[in-house]
Amino acid sequence: MTVNFLPVEDLINKLENNDLTIHEIIKIFYNKIYEKNDEINAIISKLRYNDLDTQLNLSEKRRKKNKRLSPLDGLPIAVKDLEETQGILTTSGSKIFQNNIPKIDSPMVQNLKKSGCIIIGKTNVPEFGVGSQTYNMIFGSTRNPFDTKLTSGGSSGGAAAAVSAGMIPFADGSDMMGSLRNPASFCSVFGYRPTPGLIPSKVTSKIFPKLSTLGPIGKTTKCLAYLLDAQVGNFFIKKNKNNLFSEVIDNFPKKQIKIAWLGDFSGTYLYENEIKDLCEIFLKNLENHQFKIEDLSPKFNSQIIWESWINLRSLSLKNDFYEIFRDKNKVDFLKPEIMWEIERALSLSNLNYEEAIYKRTEWKKYTDLLFESFDFLALPSTQVFPFLAQLKYPSEINGKKLDTYHRWMEVVVPASLIGLPTISIPCGFSTKGLPIGIQLIGKYGCDKDVLCTSNLIEKRKIKLKNNKFS
Repeated sequence: MTVNFLPVEDLINKLENNDLTIHEIIKIFYNKIYEKNDEINAIISKLRYNDLDTQLNLSEKRRKKNKRLSPLDGLPIAVKDLEETQGILTTSGSKIFQNNIPKIDSPMVQNLKKSGCIIIGKTNVPEFGVGSQTYNMIFGSTRNPFDTKLTSGGSSGGAAAAVSAGMIPFADGSDMMGSLRNPASFCSVFGYRPTPGLIPSKVTSKIFPKLSTLGPIGKTTKCLAYLLDAQVGNFFIKKNKNNLFSEVIDNFPKKQIKIAWLGDFSGTYLYENEIKDLCEIFLKNLENHQFKIEDLSPKFNSQIIWESWINLRSLSLKNDFYEIFRDKNKVDFLKPEIMWEIERALSLSNLNYEEAIYKRTEWKKYTDLLFESFDFLALPSTQVFPFLAQLKYPSEINGKKLDTYHRWMEVVVPASLIGLPTISIPCGFSTKGLPIGIQLIGKYGCDKDVLCTSNLIEKRKIKLKNNKFS
């Protein structure tokens, strides 16, 4: 395996064993960017290699003196273009901000820098991160490394594609409605939506429930744990190693793990052919003395979840973009999907909001009951395979028309609505060679459990693969 595709934990070991220097690692990834990025268009606002000399030299000195800021000190990362980066163009994929160079870093970026990560550029996003298709009027489309005619998903499509193609070892992303899980699934990498509030971010509203969260993307679960520690600030805030996700990631559960497979949610979720079958085969292969999988048809109306979600989402997006909407000099730059969300929100009453909160609470109560019998819930990460990059979004699934621009991502809503920590795990490929992921959904606040179990699943997959060919 070439250095570009090594998991982060292996890169860390090579630095510790003096097999590679920080300069060598950065150069290897830069060469891959030069080789692949024109084709994939994942990394934008790139910094020149020579501009990083001071940072690299300082990082190398710390390494030689055994005074690294964290295990990630000296490793490259490209930051999602929704996050402010001091002195680096940050557009949010919008022409409104096409010349925006922030004077400060976002809280999460500050944590990355304090952990010693080397920021080499930004990753592409859809306008303001809205829509699970990474396209904007400034930088164009990000393509899928498995088939460049197809999308990498979104909104963290640039991040997932860059990691999948070996251009960076890991990447940050964010997730409201599957913006981490969807591109992770489309690009066959791991993507983690942690419990909201775990990673610091700018607060945009004190009124509406927090629907989105920042999170990591990587080649392995352990990679996610390392980056999550950096995003949270664990490396320099918490001295107790037991508080580090990267230190406890191998503390595998010793008890039987019960997973409820929600499938098509009692016949209400549409999937393209092969998706549900691939996920079920994946789960079946997990079953042994430690994993127990149970098919479950939820006794809860999925339309209630959806109605709560779309109302809260519309209200939240209106709150974020209303000033732009009211500005006659800027409003024409907003994409139709954002306009639709704002106009929809303006039509909602206080009663609509209260009903949405009530439905949200009812779904939480039901999941609390499920978690009394199960450790995790499981669903596919997406309802469709990667689609053509010039297509804005799927309008139908298996010939059935969809009623909104985002209904094809309904499968991520059960976790998003109530802020459950969720990881997308690569689980297979279609007969056409297109990747798909599966969601493992944990209890609120139980991020360590989700990551440790995903790591255990990874180890079991490797064991099964090795046995198959032994």
